[in-house]
Amino acid sequence: MAALDPIAALSALYQGVLKKGEPMARHTTFKSGGPCDLYLEPGSLDDLRIAVAFLTQQGVPLTVVGDGTNLLVRDGGIEGAVISLAGLGTAIDEVREGNEIILTVPAGTKTQHLCRFAATRGLSGLSFATGIPGTVGGAMAMNAGTDANGFADIVDGLSVVDISGKTRMVPRNALEIGYRHLAIDGKTRHDNGFPIIVGVRLRLTPGECDTLVSEREALLSRRKASQPVGLASAGCFFKNPPEGPSAGKLIDDLGLKGEAVGGARVSELHANYLVNAGGATTADILELAARIKARVKQAHGIELEEEVTLVGRET
Repeated sequence: MAALDPIAALSALYQGVLKKGEPMARHTTFKSGGPCDLYLEPGSLDDLRIAVAFLTQQGVPLTVVGDGTNLLVRDGGIEGAVISLAGLGTAIDEVREGNEIILTVPAGTKTQHLCRFAATRGLSGLSFATGIPGTVGGAMAMNAGTDANGFADIVDGLSVVDISGKTRMVPRNALEIGYRHLAIDGKTRHDNGFPIIVGVRLRLTPGECDTLVSEREALLSRRKASQPVGLASAGCFFKNPPEGPSAGKLIDDLGLKGEAVGGARVSELHANYLVNAGGATTADILELAARIKARVKQAHGIELEEEVTLVGRET
């Protein structure tokens, strides 16, 4: 990577968190992964724009993260700079347009904070996101949701920062959205140059507050009973196949619940959750995932595709 000698110059312009050699295990829900060369947590949009423009000019590779909930970092760590959006604020703006309500939500807002906000304000349209971990920006970048509904159904537009540090609005009709897929300017979250989502505009409808709050509480209770919410994981590890049984059912039917490699294990509650049961390396998680994929392929001829984003260098 490009030498990070100019860091002193960046520090003079930039006011946020700036660390060298930060372990990414501290910043992912899987609790695994090696260090990044440089870790930044901008405290403002100006901080972010300054850092992105400066690092791009220096040729430093950039990896943008939210809450690290859908991220698997290799044990060799991440080359270049990791930019976390966790410090960009959570103030939600609400505007009524006719019979609809437009929410403008900072990308670093926790998804569950947004869901709680909407339910208590009597705003309908976010029930599908109940229990989804992480931040709104990360959820939008992968169109998180259920098989029936996702952020694609309510998004009205995005505010993004390009790798040049410039901010712009992207309207809904300029977004390419599908199942666990979002493309901006033809690029997805897996591609270099994918714009950084800093704000999400959502179009909701009025609902009954008590009904929405009760529905949310019931959904959270079901999630706690059926998913290993107390263990380190990245949520569902594999995408569901386009047709036929879900990934979880395919894995469960093969008797793979409890299968383990090192500290990585298939959850006994939900077979599509791989968990860090204690001390798992990313290599353990990847080996377990490879075994599952091979078994499913052999038994059903189906090639499971990872839902999590894998980044970083080999050891």
